[in-house]
Amino acid sequence: MNDNADDELEEGSKKKEQIIKLIPTLDYFQKNYGRSMEGNDQKAVRVFRDYEPAEKVRRLQHELQQIKDEIVADAVMDGVVGKKRKQKYKTYAGWASLMLMWLAAKK
Repeated sequence: MNDNADDELEEGSKKKEQIIKLIPTLDYFQKNYGRSMEGNDQKAVRVFRDYEPAEKVRRLQHELQQIKDEIVADAVMDGVVGKKRKQKYKTYAGWASLMLMWLAAKK
């Protein structure tokens, strides 16, 4: 019985690793900026843009564009971003569109 629980835990860890591999920069953004700004995505994007190197900003833009184009599955987004964003913005694509707009905004 304990072996089954260990197997399920290991499978969950593997799935989380696969999700992070799909959108690693967004995962980094969420852990380091999204959560610390208490869900204020616009402020988190502004701080991310100001403090991270341009290459990391471009990678985030690329990942957000994939989300906007609905290439990334909702199940992946649920794991990284959380369902609250989908509820707040109606779709992950809508959320990604706003994030891209905020990233492109002048300082």
